[in-house]
Amino acid sequence: MSHFRTMLTGGIAAGAVAIAGFLLLQPAPPTAAPTALPVATAEITRGRLVDTKTVTGTLGYSELTALRPSLAGPSAMVTGLAPVGATIERGEPLYGLDGQPAILFYGAVPQHRTLRFDTDVPVWVELEQSEAAVAAAELTLELEQQRLADAEARRTDLGARLADATADQPALPEFVQLAAAIGVARAKLKRVEELSAAELTPAADIAAAEAELATARASFAAAIRTLDKDLAATGLDAVAARVAIADAMAKRDTLRDVRDALRARAGDTADVTQLAENLAALGYVGPLAKQVRAWQQAVGLPATGIIAVSQLVIAPGPVHIAAHAASVGETLFEASADRGSILDYSSTEKLVTVPLAVADQGLAAVGRAVTVTLPDDREVAGTISEVGSVVTDGNIEVTIEIADQAALDGLEVASVDVEFVSDSRDDVLSVPIAALLARPEGGFAVELMRNAGGTLLPVETGLFAAGRVEVSGDGIAAGERVSVPG
Repeated sequence: MSHFRTMLTGGIAAGAVAIAGFLLLQPAPPTAAPTALPVATAEITRGRLVDTKTVTGTLGYSELTALRPSLAGPSAMVTGLAPVGATIERGEPLYGLDGQPAILFYGAVPQHRTLRFDTDVPVWVELEQSEAAVAAAELTLELEQQRLADAEARRTDLGARLADATADQPALPEFVQLAAAIGVARAKLKRVEELSAAELTPAADIAAAEAELATARASFAAAIRTLDKDLAATGLDAVAARVAIADAMAKRDTLRDVRDALRARAGDTADVTQLAENLAALGYVGPLAKQVRAWQQAVGLPATGIIAVSQLVIAPGPVHIAAHAASVGETLFEASADRGSILDYSSTEKLVTVPLAVADQGLAAVGRAVTVTLPDDREVAGTISEVGSVVTDGNIEVTIEIADQAALDGLEVASVDVEFVSDSRDDVLSVPIAALLARPEGGFAVELMRNAGGTLLPVETGLFAAGRVEVSGDGIAAGERVSVPG
């Protein structure tokens, strides 16, 4: 070894922040003298220098989706479930209710309406039903308004009749007759009383005449009571009609709002386009209405041309069945407030999640590349897709996507190592950290080896990473060799 190292004690820089150890460099002549002793050397290289941090994470499937089925009626029995662990692809059933399968189609638009394919231009059944409901509500309102008009007319008529009945000289025939009967009975009673006073008629005739007058008066009073009763009943009919009109108007307006909202969305045919694309991908050809019926017949659905919300489940792609939340034979109720999912699924893409210390969150940025080491020591490239914002036990959750999903075949859930890049330098010169020599006046030097001897050159240090250190200075060039401890 060169005489520059004769009096040195070993020292190695361990990082940009702290140097683990030091080398005591003795004063030396300005030029190196050749030495006959063998020297261990390392090459000065140019390239990318990367500092990394490795954290243990978990490989598994993506976040679960709880599938809450749409029921065609108030209740339905579970008659089928895709097996846990199965991968369900386009056109395959996820579950069955009342013997009818719910089929997986790919897309981004949930099946949110019922479509009837009488022709290739589907009818939106919910809009059709909404328009019918509005028409029925408008007819109900019209009938209630007519009912009120009739009640008001009857009330007016009864009021006029009552006023006529209580007048000194009634004009209506029915009250003219009743009043006349009272007058006749009163005159008869007077005449009988006069004859009786003259002892020309028996006293019994007076009682008969009085009874006849009482009967005439009772008939008149009964007619008045009937008018009063009919007038009160008509008033109640009018009040009830007004309440019914208010309710009918509110219902009509609500139904109109629903209908108008549906009409506003009627031009959005994304779900129809999505349906056509799925049927085409499954190999169906011809007019769309014909495709729908052929598909329904093939999968065991009634070939009616009507696609209900309960018949399709939309997901971005194939799904992995993670768990069952119901069992075959169980009855589900639409009105049940606590009715949950029927099964849980995820996409078939496997992801890595890493609990990263908050202090290290600077290592994680969406879109940044990482390296994932699998249990069999194979390395695959990953990309950070999500950085959590919730801190749990001092950690945030970082999600990593793996583009090469085929490399993960055979792995369901596994512990993996994720290598984050904490810092890097491109196109820099570097040497092994062990090549650094501490200078008495401060700083570092390397011993440049040429021919049979070495020359001590001061260097500026940069990034410490992966056992190497970035260096620069006069005389430092790629391809040169420096001495390192043997």
